[in-house]
Amino acid sequence: MNVAEWIDLSGKVAHVTGGGNGIGTGIVRALAAAGAKVAVSDVDFAGATAMATEVGGHAIKLDVSDREAVDAALQETVDVLGSLDIMVNNAGVYLEYGGPVETITDEMWRTLWSINVDGVFYCCRKAAEIMRAAGNGGRIINIASTQAMTPGVGVTYDGSKAAVNMITKTLALELAPDGINVNALAPGPTWVRGGEAPPLTGEVPPATGEPLADTVAARISRLPIGRWGDPIDIGKAALFLASPMSDFVTGIYLPADGGWLVL
Repeated sequence: MNVAEWIDLSGKVAHVTGGGNGIGTGIVRALAAAGAKVAVSDVDFAGATAMATEVGGHAIKLDVSDREAVDAALQETVDVLGSLDIMVNNAGVYLEYGGPVETITDEMWRTLWSINVDGVFYCCRKAAEIMRAAGNGGRIINIASTQAMTPGVGVTYDGSKAAVNMITKTLALELAPDGINVNALAPGPTWVRGGEAPPLTGEVPPATGEPLADTVAARISRLPIGRWGDPIDIGKAALFLASPMSDFVTGIYLPADGGWLVL
């Protein structure tokens, strides 16, 4: 038994949406380190290009809320890199749409859901079509959030990530006969501001008067693991779901959260 083969992605092609920034960079780096060729898509094409250059991948400018653009981007992945074996639906936004529900406009709601939910659906649909046609199975990894299980940010974001979780479970049932595993990865507090050190945990920040924000801040201060997550922490979890280690795993919600959900 060669344990190294359990994480070997040589010969596999992955597409990571939102791969040019934040958590996406950790996922791209982890999959590439395991041998995968990676298509890095992002609405920020400069960020996607930088990451693709770093890992020897292929950059694509993509707004996941645009159905036609999603279909074209995933087909481009096949045309340029040869296949689509691993689809990571990481692109998402928060847009500071937390707070009292009466302050959330229709435009705020639709903007966030068009990216966080519609975008995941569009990518899952096209990835499933490509993978089924190829007949080689595959992996779809949807980036949800701990907020899918423990509300605290706001109805727009929390609701969207709960939807991603159920999309994942439903597609896991549908696509299992085709050898396509579908799982959700749920990051906890992850520091994504490059060049800035994360704030220390261990102290509860002063109350702001915003109940949802104060609840989240208090939880972060008590993280059992004692630190913020790094994008590569999420990348390692994504590698597990993308690799042969998870051959018998589908339909799960995998927190990578430093113990957030224990609180």
